[in-house]
Amino acid sequence: MILVVAALKGGVGKTTTSVYLAALAAASRRPTTLVDADPQASAADWIENSEDESLERVDLVEAPTDRMLTKALDKIDREDVAIVDTPPGNERLLAKAIERAHVVVIPTRVGGVETPRVEAVLDMVPTRTPVGLVICSARTYTRDYQEMMGLWAEANVPVWGTVPERVGIASGPEGWLALDGLDAYRGVWQRGLRSRRT
Repeated sequence: MILVVAALKGGVGKTTTSVYLAALAAASRRPTTLVDADPQASAADWIENSEDESLERVDLVEAPTDRMLTKALDKIDREDVAIVDTPPGNERLLAKAIERAHVVVIPTRVGGVETPRVEAVLDMVPTRTPVGLVICSARTYTRDYQEMMGLWAEANVPVWGTVPERVGIASGPEGWLALDGLDAYRGVWQRGLRSRRT
């Protein structure tokens, strides 16, 4: 299973989403590879520097070019899981990753500039590829959040999860994965798995 975490904009929670989903995939006892396709290599830094035991079984491949990404994904066996952390602003590499995806997860935040960027990514996903949003750093009690959820429901775009605003979730390599973050992303992981099976 190839799950692509896709966004054209940086700072929306892409790497955090990729790392948490990789940890959950590895916990399910499936061989798991996190493919870091971002030249900034933030996911690679996180995996390499974390002391969190839940990331010990996650293999890491850095693949910041089309060719390297293709080679990395070609090595994923049928029973394995690959989580792909895509780079912001690289539409060509993002399209290459989405083309190979079995499932696409689009992290976003609440805000005016986010919606058109999400729609641009949605337009890149083939019709038969399951796709869902994860709202990151969400203040679920705000009117903006409620309006955004209504907007996506009206557009028939599935929201697979909401990750509450918590400093611990995005603490990166210095900290352990937050339990509330794992709980929030568990629903996203399960929705991705279910949609892949159908």
